[in-house]
Amino acid sequence: MTYNSTLPKVFVYLLTTIETLYQTRVPLEVQNRKNVHLATSDCLVIACYLWGVLHFSETLKAKHQLAQSLFPNFLEYSRFVRRCNALLPSYPSHSPSTRL
Repeated sequence: MTYNSTLPKVFVYLLTTIETLYQTRVPLEVQNRKNVHLATSDCLVIACYLWGVLHFSETLKAKHQLAQSLFPNFLEYSRFVRRCNALLPSYPSHSPSTRL
C-alpha cells in the first residue's frame, strides 16, 4: 500500500506494522468475514484506533475525530464503532464483556 507523504512517519510505521501483524496473526475467519472488501481496511481502522490511544484519546468519539483529522473522508462514527467491535476477535486477550 502506498501512503500519503503528509501522514506522520510514526503513523505510517504503525500502519505498516499492523498490516504485517494482521496478515500473520489475525484468524482467517476475521480476515475473510462478510464485506471485508470495504474501502477502509481493517488495518487502517486498527491503526487509527491505536493512534488515538497514543494521543491519549479516551473515547471512541475522540479517536474517530483524530482519525478524521488525518483522513477527511474517513468512516462515519457509527461505522467506525461497528468496525472496532467487529475486530474484537483479532485481539487475543479480549474478554466477551470488554468493548473498545
